[in-house]
Amino acid sequence: MKLQNISRAFSLLFLASFLFLGSCSSNDELGLDNELQLKTEEVEEIVQADDISSEVEEVLEDDIYDVGLSSKGSTSSSVANCVTRTVETTANSKTVTLDFGEDGCETKRGKILKGKLIIAYVKTDLGYSKTVSFDGFSVNDNTVEGGMSVERLKENANGNKQSTITVDIKITMTTGVEISRKGEKVREMIEGGDTKERGDDVFSISGNWESVNRDGVVKKVVITTNLIRKFACKFIVSGVVELSKDDKQYTLDFGDGECDNKAILTDAEGNSREISLRK
Repeated sequence: MKLQNISRAFSLLFLASFLFLGSCSSNDELGLDNELQLKTEEVEEIVQADDISSEVEEVLEDDIYDVGLSSKGSTSSSVANCVTRTVETTANSKTVTLDFGEDGCETKRGKILKGKLIIAYVKTDLGYSKTVSFDGFSVNDNTVEGGMSVERLKENANGNKQSTITVDIKITMTTGVEISRKGEKVREMIEGGDTKERGDDVFSISGNWESVNRDGVVKKVVITTNLIRKFACKFIVSGVVELSKDDKQYTLDFGDGECDNKAILTDAEGNSREISLRK
């Protein structure tokens, strides 16, 4: 009887092992356990890094209404009431320092900013340019270092306001993950340009950039269908980007315009999964 029980136990163990290995084999065929697979966490980090960079872009957009290049410029800030805004003026330029303090300042979008954002504005024939640097700056305790530059057009070929943004920054996440980010975006304001209210602003975004983590792993991002960002939504509402890592390519589809935290990641073989984006 004991021998029979032992034999039965070995049979069950063999069956369990077979099912486990079969499960792993199935996942491998889908690339789910492949070391080169773009993991959900990596996708979330890419999108979160873009959200942090975009928050800086929104602050720059807010400050446009305060700068008044042809006049002294306001010392109050449209970003938030808790910001200390100082202005240094020359003949055709201004340097604006936005000080969010060490304890932090909550923006209209509910993000907590700390440290200083320094914006140098220079007038151009078609609008103005600005360079941006950071001093102890963070977004929701994710620190940002490096710099950005912006070429602003009052009116592009479509009659819309447009900013071309060049980014060269390093973001250190609260998790300790470090991401160096370089690239260019073009943000066209397709709605809301005729009002000073930010709540109706809608941007169409094109561009490409690459992110490198502390281990030197490179992930490239190319916008293949323009991303649509609404000021009133915390997430990208539509558009498609192509992601690549180690010569593997994926697409990330942000949907059809609904304000939600969902996106669909698809690999080259057509395997898809839903990603829940972080706030």
